[in-house]
Amino acid sequence: MRTETVRKYATVSCNDPRQPSIRLNINGILRQVIKSTPNALILKGPVGETLSGMFEVSRGTELGITVTEVTVNKNQADLYQIVEVVEGEKYEIHLTAPPALVAGMTRDIVNVEVVCSDGEIRTTTVPLTLNHQSPITIVPRGNIVFQRKETERLSVPGAAVVKKDIQVFATTPGTRFNIKSISIDDVPEGVFGVTQRVIRESERYVISVEVLQSRPERSIRGTLRIQTDLEGMPELTARLYAQFAPPPTRGGGARLPQTPRRKVAPTAKPAPPGRKPAPTANPSPSAKPWPGLKTGQPQVGVLKPVPQKPVPQKPVVPQKPVVLQKPVPQKP
Repeated sequence: MRTETVRKYATVSCNDPRQPSIRLNINGILRQVIKSTPNALILKGPVGETLSGMFEVSRGTELGITVTEVTVNKNQADLYQIVEVVEGEKYEIHLTAPPALVAGMTRDIVNVEVVCSDGEIRTTTVPLTLNHQSPITIVPRGNIVFQRKETERLSVPGAAVVKKDIQVFATTPGTRFNIKSISIDDVPEGVFGVTQRVIRESERYVISVEVLQSRPERSIRGTLRIQTDLEGMPELTARLYAQFAPPPTRGGGARLPQTPRRKVAPTAKPAPPGRKPAPTANPSPSAKPWPGLKTGQPQVGVLKPVPQKPVPQKPVVPQKPVVLQKPVPQKP
């Protein structure tokens, strides 16, 4: 934890109806037992030379400290020496890194083990960065890309010039160089133009790359080559990439009619001699199954009758015949 200021918040509840809760702000200072200055170490220098640097370790409390061991996780740097500046209070740790053949940046971690006056063994870590620099630096370092929206201006008369600047300067102090020639390879003639401007003699230059004309191709790629008189870096290169025509749209053109493919019925493989042919998995719809044989798949075009339950009918009650009675004559 590198910060020394600590701030906390607390909420206290009480039985006061007017203010049932109170917020408290607590500020404090975190005292580190071991301090490192600077917090991160950077070793940088030209390619092919040994890198060196140092950082200080001091106490942050009343406890005395004694540096006993210094290690590097990935062994990308070596311990040169430990210098005791003030006994029990401050030490200087000097590191060295072997030369590299290729320019680049790597990272590592330095572990420092300290014995305190209370008898405890404590450790601290310091981030380490190794930067092996080339004598000459190009900015930007990646590809030089002219996008389609930039090259579209070439078709409009009076539009702004489509160009980009590249800075070429000496990385390490005391390095001096001159640009001898500039060329662009692997591109059609007349597409790109190059100009050079001197900012500081033998130290810093600006190279402008301009797109002169539009092309029917979708994209054009090339290589920018810069020749210098520096013995350690005689040539600098950068990739050029320019986009022109829009990409073809998918599904926009007319499609040719396609001939439908004929379906070929699957044929069974002949059985080897001495074995019975394997039964077909899907029987033909026209073939009639044997009586009592249950097939795994229903037959196509054949409807099975649905069994219906008999509907019970009410019994018919015989009706008695209606007998018409003759009227009985009445006596006068």
